Amino acid sequence: MVSVVIVNFRTPDDLLRLIESLKAGTPTGRPLEIIVVDNASGDDSPAKLRAAHPDVQLIESPSNRGFAAGVNLGLARATGEHLLILNPDIVVHPGSIDTLVDFMAAHPQAGLVAAKLLNPDGTLQPTCRTRYTLKTILLRRTILGRLFPNDRTLREHLMLDYDHATPRNVDWVAGACLMVRREALEEVGPMDERYFLYFEDVDWCTRMHRRGWGVWYVPGAVMTHGYRRASAGGFNRATQAHAESLLRFWEKWSAVLYLARRY
Repeated sequence: MVSVVIVNFRTPDDLLRLIESLKAGTPTGRPLEIIVVDNASGDDSPAKLRAAHPDVQLIESPSNRGFAAGVNLGLARATGEHLLILNPDIVVHPGSIDTLVDFMAAHPQAGLVAAKLLNPDGTLQPTCRTRYTLKTILLRRTILGRLFPNDRTLREHLMLDYDHATPRNVDWVAGACLMVRREALEEVGPMDERYFLYFEDVDWCTRMHRRGWGVWYVPGAVMTHGYRRASAGGFNRATQAHAESLLRFWEKWSAVLYLARRY
């Protein structure tokens, strides 16, 4: 069985669309356990979910402790051997869940896998990355990236020259769509809740690698992702969370050791 964990925060319409695509997207009839964690949305998300999908398990968090904490609430409830974490603004294409499970069966050292994500217009949304270095952080998070948009280091970090058509073991993948093997989860542990938002995915993938598990990008599985980046549009709470998470990640992994490491 596949347990699907979705963390919702004030996106009821996206959430319902995702669940409908999940139920329609498993042509083999593979059983799904769908768990929604509502991160104290304070809107009609829980009521809409109960009315439309009473079979879905709903966990209502009394407070919003961040994305990682929400995911961990769902993981603690989940019973499946494969655990799929999805953002609410995902639409699952038919057969994609089966593709991810089958890939894990064929690659026993794959601890975490991710589908290929498309933008709503059908174009590719690059979501796999190489490890962060000081240079890539400066290029991505400061004005230097605008001054040198075609810098080779940045292109390599974003893996823009990778064809995104063949499976590949990568350093990390974005957290909008992650399937983790239970055995890997039990060995590595859940997400680090010290990250309120952002970098919990980078941290998790790093821990997977350190324990000997592969992190794979599996383009045969396809999903559409709305991707409304919360930290865009000037300084706000999400921008602050991104900066705090970056500093926390940097401190946790010790810059010198992390930058020198090769998996």
